[in-house]
Amino acid sequence: MATSLKTTPARPVVLVVDNSRAVTGALNAMRHATGPLQASGQWQFAYVLPTGSAGRAVLAADGYPVYELPFVEISRRKLDLLLYGPMLLLNGWRLHRLARRAGASIVHLNDFYNLTGYVARLLSLGRLRVVTHVRFLPQSLVQPLARTWRWLAERAASRVVCVSQAVGRYFGAPTVRVVYDPLPGPERHAVPTHPPRPDGTVQLLYLSNYIQGKGQDLALKAFQQAYAQDNRLRLRFAGGDMGLAKNQEFRQQLEAAAAQAGLGDVVQFGGFVTDTEAAIKAADIVLNFSESESFSLTCLDALFFGTPLIASDCGGPAELFEHGRSGLLVPNRDVPAMSAAIVRLAGSAELRQQFVPVGRAYVRQKFAPAHTYQALAALYRQVLGGGGA
Repeated sequence: MATSLKTTPARPVVLVVDNSRAVTGALNAMRHATGPLQASGQWQFAYVLPTGSAGRAVLAADGYPVYELPFVEISRRKLDLLLYGPMLLLNGWRLHRLARRAGASIVHLNDFYNLTGYVARLLSLGRLRVVTHVRFLPQSLVQPLARTWRWLAERAASRVVCVSQAVGRYFGAPTVRVVYDPLPGPERHAVPTHPPRPDGTVQLLYLSNYIQGKGQDLALKAFQQAYAQDNRLRLRFAGGDMGLAKNQEFRQQLEAAAAQAGLGDVVQFGGFVTDTEAAIKAADIVLNFSESESFSLTCLDALFFGTPLIASDCGGPAELFEHGRSGLLVPNRDVPAMSAAIVRLAGSAELRQQFVPVGRAYVRQKFAPAHTYQALAALYRQVLGGGGA
């Protein structure tokens, strides 16, 4: 069990509930937000994760108390469907008790579909406030479920936090706010200058967990077309499979497709990256061709750390940079457009050098603290001040 928290009126406790069984972009984004707020001495945070989550070690290293609950998500597995209702009630009761022991005033659900906070609020007779964070595009989900979750969030949460305007357009309640995810923090490595490589190659990086829909298959097809025009290109995939068989199978399919296309010597498949900054700065171009992104922390990191970006127009990424000034935005699922953008940017070192300072400056202005974690703190204060549902 985690260390106990000492709550005071001046330093309230927020319990962050996250469904991540691995270290995900959503979990890292929340860490980036709560870190400076906790360091300010005005807030205390503890995290609640699924039993056995790999995120526990990362959060513990940051100094957060971490608790675990046996969350069950809705899935096509019959056992999960049978267990979902009873476990939702049981975990809601456990979360209610945990909030009482920790002295928490707010439960922050870092997943739109985790409903345990609403059960805990009901059991607290409304005293426990709930903030719901929406970190994916509800428009891309099965709509009966998405509309149900939206209805619950707009009525049971004191505030609904959307990570982008693209997400916010799905909602209509006055409790909804758009709060951008914060920048990743101080840089640990030198700002990249991206000089020409001795071997003349141009290194592309695709940084994302191996999940169907994250765009690795599209990137591989686009790279194959681009490589036929420019054999200096090299592509590296990096990411984890979250221990899931379906993700492992997806990676195997990608590796087989690369081998079949004769790209085995120029395409690499790597595992989870612990030093994201170093990986991004070592690349000449970062790609992100996800089919649906609410925000995209990877895109933000690429721009912040100074590596030119090509991303698909799939939701949130369009809000992160200016097409043609700090990166290239291509139509969603348009492989020929992706290939053309790769060839264009890889073929112009001058254009890449132009993008870097503009992108770095743009994200530092748009995602300044007042628009990110400070906005989240203001939202917490509103909730505790009685302005919530």
